[in-house]
Amino acid sequence: MNRIRLTPSRLVLLALVFTVLGALPTRAFAQLSPNPNFHNKDFYIGPRVGLGGIGGAGLGLGANAEYGITPQIGITGTFGWSSYSFGYTAYSWTYTNLIFAVGGNYHLDILKVKNLDTYAGIGLGWNVGSVASSDTQYPYSGSYGGFFWDLRVGGRYFFSNNLAATAELGYGFGYLRLGIDIKL
Repeated sequence: MNRIRLTPSRLVLLALVFTVLGALPTRAFAQLSPNPNFHNKDFYIGPRVGLGGIGGAGLGLGANAEYGITPQIGITGTFGWSSYSFGYTAYSWTYTNLIFAVGGNYHLDILKVKNLDTYAGIGLGWNVGSVASSDTQYPYSGSYGGFFWDLRVGGRYFFSNNLAATAELGYGFGYLRLGIDIKL
């Protein structure tokens, strides 16, 4: 787990990065067309299953929400859970992670496929982790966690106006996140 310490200089750098990213859509990507499947004030919410993830997690469960603030930019909120164990003959270790993240997606019509909304995004999250040992002679339980970055690319394929399947590659409660989004 990569931990990020938020010093004043890093907060300024983070603010600068988000300012530059906010300016990119109007200048650097002006030649790329907005995705016709994403609109200002669209609101999506849905469950996710994550495969792979923080530590050695094999499977994670979560939920994601996105709200369109412009025809190309959506703000996101994500919650996720993952747990995994490994052990020896006499005892095992169990790790549990709760993931909370916020971020933004930039929607572009890169593949030009009808009913497909493609995007790239960035987020900042917090991992609340715990670890416990089943060793009765030397029991252990503790916590860990910290900030993490979530860089992602993904797509949302619409089966109807209000229902879409999603797939996303990124970091968090799963390197590959699959799910369903409902447009409210």
